[in-house]
Amino acid sequence: MTERRTRLAGALALLCLFLVSATLRAQEEPTESAPPSEGRKPGTYVKVGLAHWQGDIFSESSLTRWSGDLFGADYALTSAGVEIDTYLPWGWFPVSGFAIAYRKDTLSSREAGHMLSGTLFHDFDLKLLAVKVGGGVEWGIPALNFDQTEYEHLADGTVRYRHTYPGRNAEIPVGARPNGITYPFVALSLLQRPGPLLLEVGMRVNFVRFHFDDYEVRPGGETIRAFAERQVRVPYLFANVGLRLF
Repeated sequence: MTERRTRLAGALALLCLFLVSATLRAQEEPTESAPPSEGRKPGTYVKVGLAHWQGDIFSESSLTRWSGDLFGADYALTSAGVEIDTYLPWGWFPVSGFAIAYRKDTLSSREAGHMLSGTLFHDFDLKLLAVKVGGGVEWGIPALNFDQTEYEHLADGTVRYRHTYPGRNAEIPVGARPNGITYPFVALSLLQRPGPLLLEVGMRVNFVRFHFDDYEVRPGGETIRAFAERQVRVPYLFANVGLRLF
């Protein structure tokens, strides 16, 4: 294991230890030592959910374009995931809870689309429902749906094509390296927690660095190449159902 991976593993271990310790202290300490916010409902939930991605990574702007045609976008995929959410007894801003999640993108593929994430969030109670705003980091093997090629044929016989794919910037302890990806994200959702249940719908935006490899093949075989890299905001919509553990 390299020194960089050792430091990363140590940092993640310390973060997990801090979060678990904070949760245990919050549950064990008497009310007078950590008074909860008025009407606040702490608890830890296990959630399952679905997400739908759709957009155009070939857009000239950094914001992906949404399309109403499920089969007309440059990428379109459905994901399933499981998540553990903990709502702390206090509502201190900016953090009132945290989550750890696993998501499987492209359900038909076993090799790719395995993602792990950690999130810190704050939820605002609006009586009938709550608004949750959060952000975090995701790490894993991206789905192959994001690896795309677009062609253009000109009248003079010139062929242009662009190959677009997410940059691999992280190591996964299987397969060729570097074969993984890590990126930040932000999320916004509406939720209700009636009794032991949790119902949630929302949108997440991932900030992913994509590579753009452009080729132009002219009549006679002359080839022109150009390469670029930029950050693309990749959104998806999600819906979750959860059950309180404690």
